[in-house]
Amino acid sequence: MELIDYVRAGYPAVVFMTPEEDRAVAECRRIASKNKLDFATWSLTEGFCRLNNGNSNRSQNPITDPVQVLERGLELSNNKEGGIFCLLDFHPFIKTPNVWRKAKDIFKQAKNMGITYVFISVKFEIPPELEREVILSSLQLPTRQEIQKLAEALAFQQDVSFSSEEEKNNAIEAALGLTINEAENAFAVSIAKEGKFNAKLIGQVKEQIICNGGLLEFKSSNETLESIGGLKNFTTWAMSRLSAYSIEAQEYGLPYPRGVMLIGIPGCGKSLTAKALANMWQKPLLKLDVGKLFGSLVGDTEANTRRALETAEAMAPAILWIDEIEKGLSGVQASGKTDSGVTSRMFGTILTWLQEKKAPVFVMATANNISQLPPEFLRKGRFDEIFFVDLPDMEERKAIFEIQLKKYKRNSENFEIQSLAEGTEN
Repeated sequence: MELIDYVRAGYPAVVFMTPEEDRAVAECRRIASKNKLDFATWSLTEGFCRLNNGNSNRSQNPITDPVQVLERGLELSNNKEGGIFCLLDFHPFIKTPNVWRKAKDIFKQAKNMGITYVFISVKFEIPPELEREVILSSLQLPTRQEIQKLAEALAFQQDVSFSSEEEKNNAIEAALGLTINEAENAFAVSIAKEGKFNAKLIGQVKEQIICNGGLLEFKSSNETLESIGGLKNFTTWAMSRLSAYSIEAQEYGLPYPRGVMLIGIPGCGKSLTAKALANMWQKPLLKLDVGKLFGSLVGDTEANTRRALETAEAMAPAILWIDEIEKGLSGVQASGKTDSGVTSRMFGTILTWLQEKKAPVFVMATANNISQLPPEFLRKGRFDEIFFVDLPDMEERKAIFEIQLKKYKRNSENFEIQSLAEGTEN
């Protein structure tokens, strides 16, 4: 759900965990203006700032006492319609007993007055006493239209023109998945270094940013389908499904490929196949390590999961590779007893996303042990197909030897491929 839904539902407190502070405040301000609600912000350095008739009315002496800050938000009740009060980086104060106790009292009043407290921070640990009072929300990553608007504005400011519509589209596509600030920085690096919008350079900056975030890894590889010995069923299927990304297929109404599950014996080419597919389809390959989604604070894991999936969607069309997924989800069955249901909730978020996603994110999940996977994960509709990757047969072993010899710059004709294949059964 979006912030507007929580405001209309009368939620007294919403936490926005996002690095895009300015964009989050602007969104709150837009909702307040559209719904004729009072609007105010607070930060430790700027104090309380109220918006009246479109003009900012800032307090002369900034309030720094957190209890007084919470009380000040109730002043927005002057408007019968209610109000939105944005508190920036309030997370260090909320852990103090007198502050969370005051917050609990004030949220009861705020609910009756139609006032919503919106806490905007990159991280926010909700005290257990407030878990039932506060709802977590997240700011969607910029859409393609927002990135395009930013690129056009920067081009005008820097007096840089696009050489063609294709260059413009490539630059916008390369910046998808970044925040507004990150996209602006990536564009600025490209203009400073190349004097133009270079999609490859923008992509390199994006790769560094995504890797720094830690939730997703941007993978690049030179592997191709020729690097794979065998797996003909999968490679034939992959080649036929590539056409679903074409304009003609979309105009005809064909759905995008949803994803596949590769299950089988370790070391038989499942990970190699994911890399080769990205090259064949010419789509960015993002690797999701389920273990990295777990956070130490309450709500961290769920927020990390949503953020990773949102990043993947924003970069669509893309391939999301989840390697050895059964290890990351192995604790689902006992989650309620061992980790207060964190793994179960994360799994539920991933399941729902797999079923409901509309963006062309192709999910490539690999697993070694199918018995550790919850049965609902394998239900039809989450993946297009499930492939079993077995030990290579005679012909596949021949192909593998030829590929490896060529890789090490050796002529396979100088080797007894048949004997090698016969000697490596199982």
